[in-house]
Amino acid sequence: MNNLFKTPKFLTTHIIVLIIFGACLLMNGPMREGLPVGGDIMGRMAYVVENIFWWKLGWFMWMASALGLFLFSVFLADSLKPSIFRNFAVGLVALGMAPDLIAEVVYAFILPMAYQSGAEVSFLIFYEQLAVHLTGFLGNGLYCLGGLLLNTLLIKQRLVNQWVGYGGVVAWVLGIGLSIAIAMGNMPAAEALTAASMVLSTLWMLIIAHTLFKSS
Repeated sequence: MNNLFKTPKFLTTHIIVLIIFGACLLMNGPMREGLPVGGDIMGRMAYVVENIFWWKLGWFMWMASALGLFLFSVFLADSLKPSIFRNFAVGLVALGMAPDLIAEVVYAFILPMAYQSGAEVSFLIFYEQLAVHLTGFLGNGLYCLGGLLLNTLLIKQRLVNQWVGYGGVVAWVLGIGLSIAIAMGNMPAAEALTAASMVLSTLWMLIIAHTLFKSS
């Protein structure tokens, strides 16, 4: 048992999953009333300002999750045979980090400061919608396309069992569905797809850690 925790990829993947899990707990707990899932934006921003510590902590954890997901994709790529498709997949995940991190900065800092400065409702709505689409549509979409391609390569190279491989396909496709829901402005569907994709994708990451990373 102790030997398992001497493998950097195995241990790091568990830490990444723990960070994502913590971010999800905060998003479904003290952050939820500030998110665009119900209520007017002025009321939500008032709640955010009153709970600014948890709000910023949550977005810091999502920033760490973004970095962790990229690191996990590098771990996966290292297990695959070198190819242009492998590099392209990691590149997609890397590209996804830019809009995702920008959106999280907007959420964590710009929106609360703008509200406290007396910004107009239209300004707040614009920046919130910009952040929603940067992270939920563009960033998430690039992550999921990159993850789906890496997962496909794992299946093709027979590095995982079929049920693990196709379970990963389901997780990444649900994530793509989230991006589509965001693009269509369907926030209830986006919320449901977020929950489903995050549960399945983090579970898949743990299975991958136990499948591929025990001795690497």
